[in-house]
Amino acid sequence: MMKLTSRSCTWTTVILFGLAIAVGAGRALAQRPLGTDVSGYQPSINWMTVKNAGVAFAWAKATEGTGYTNPYFTTQEAGAQGVGIYIGAYHFSRPSLNPNIGGANSADSEAAYFWSVAGNYVKYGGSYLVPMLDWEDTGATVAAGFTAATMSAWVNEWCNAVSNYARLNGVILRPVVYTGTWYSRPGTTYPGLTTAVTSWPSWIAAYPSNPSPQTGAPSDTYPWPTWNIWQYADTNWSGGDADVFNGNLAGFVQTFVVGGTNAPLITTEPANLMVEVDSNATFSVKASGQAPLSFQWLFNGSVIPGATSSNYTVNAVQLTNAGGYAAMVGNSYASVPSSTAFLSVLSQLTNPAGSILGPPSMVNWWPAEGNPNDIFGSNNATPHNGFAYAAGKQGLAFHFDGLSGYLSTGAGSIPVPWTACMWVNRQNAPGPAAALSGDGNYELKLEQYNGTRQAGFTTFGVADYNFGYTVPQNTWTHLAFVASGTQMQLYANGALVGTITTNIPLPRAYVGAGYVNSPGRLVDYMLGNLDEVMLFNRALTSSEISAIWAAGGSGLVRAPEFTGMQSMGNGQFQLNLRGQTGKNFTIYTSRDLATWTFLTSSPNPSGGLLFMDNSATNALTFYRASQP
Repeated sequence: MMKLTSRSCTWTTVILFGLAIAVGAGRALAQRPLGTDVSGYQPSINWMTVKNAGVAFAWAKATEGTGYTNPYFTTQEAGAQGVGIYIGAYHFSRPSLNPNIGGANSADSEAAYFWSVAGNYVKYGGSYLVPMLDWEDTGATVAAGFTAATMSAWVNEWCNAVSNYARLNGVILRPVVYTGTWYSRPGTTYPGLTTAVTSWPSWIAAYPSNPSPQTGAPSDTYPWPTWNIWQYADTNWSGGDADVFNGNLAGFVQTFVVGGTNAPLITTEPANLMVEVDSNATFSVKASGQAPLSFQWLFNGSVIPGATSSNYTVNAVQLTNAGGYAAMVGNSYASVPSSTAFLSVLSQLTNPAGSILGPPSMVNWWPAEGNPNDIFGSNNATPHNGFAYAAGKQGLAFHFDGLSGYLSTGAGSIPVPWTACMWVNRQNAPGPAAALSGDGNYELKLEQYNGTRQAGFTTFGVADYNFGYTVPQNTWTHLAFVASGTQMQLYANGALVGTITTNIPLPRAYVGAGYVNSPGRLVDYMLGNLDEVMLFNRALTSSEISAIWAAGGSGLVRAPEFTGMQSMGNGQFQLNLRGQTGKNFTIYTSRDLATWTFLTSSPNPSGGLLFMDNSATNALTFYRASQP
């Protein structure tokens, strides 16, 4: 029977989703909370700026010895508390001036002096932290007759005395001891400490040249077997020191907030979800702690009005709902955040007007349309931490916060030759460099090391390379990095802007950040947006790169579509298709749009296909095509 004309028939294009997508470990654990400690050297602090920098906790110096009070102590406590930063008081010890354990001129004398100034700030209420003893008096030396045993007894006496003062007010706590192993490890100059002090939490000062507060650690914690807080730098956002807790914020609250053991403790974190458009997505969190518990859900860090139960459902999910969801769980003692769970949204891909066929040899394509899936290859990504979606050059884009956000793919590097194309909307990253991608050995740099802001690449342990080009800020720029085997080139908006006569494999294990194999940590978080990230295993020509740039927001053809059809008579029907270059077309046929029969799978090396159905004998036939 003859095929009917096109106006009497329906042809449909169907995109098949890869729903069996592994989302890796599911969720990214909450970050280590950052902190600061301040003293009389910081008379004026903009605490909102400090909070916006990601600081969750602080300690302010209250006293030193038995005669000094920080004149800014009360304003520092009030300022931090006013913006929601947990704040504690600390005492700078002077055993060289007060060497006795008890009685006059002693640890007890210094504890009493501290309590007279700071006692009102060591109480329940969910804002205050346990006291800290700053242990670094350089006058207390071996030559002056001090020993590790007497020094340890001094520390224990002060901590016990302060704990007893607190207990009289109904508060149970353990002070934290701050020191550095230059002072706590016994030596010929300083007597050090013994393990007798290790019942108190440890706060270790150690300043590596390139610290990583989220993954690093002090190299020595003597006499403690590990560390609770690490002071990793002596300057930061407040003008004071930079600190980090060894755990998540919930653990910090449990350990250091006064009354923190009554605070909420999250027992089941929300999990990553991946759903299709118009489906429902429900996040849930479970917590223990003194009742009643309150819940508040946030989307990309912003409060969701009315989302105040332990479950939150996004009804009829749309692409704009893709991103990070977290819950704040609170009670009268504290509020703690859950880890961030990411909602990925699957939708049918479409071809905008003006889209062009892509060049061959593509390996990966992350379009960022509400999910981190690789629509060409098999390297679906997993989002972490400060990651979200934003308006893109085409549809949505990946957004990285410059502090903790990144994607992991688990993919190995692509050997030379290769090309990496992407649209970038750059902002100045807060760190000394910003990586587009990395794998532990190499990094593709949006902003090269040491604040040059030039695009380039790095071979760890060898060199940093710059193309002599700085990507403009706050505007979409198309970048294409090309490694040909003899050189690497950078194209910006279709034009060659730099050449370097060396090559590296293309790193792709991490996107939006880099990685250092030793000591094993993430680095160089980028700040800004990435869209339409495409990787090829050959060097594209300048004309191919220019064509991708010129397509602009229309981009490359990403979905199979029928572009023409014609009855040829004698049971033959011709179909014209286009789709992703290099991916086979799978074509199905149906008489009723309910039952579909596989017809053929055809190679598609150039992106366009002319297919002849030689069995078109039914009066009414429907076709659909998919890739794969």
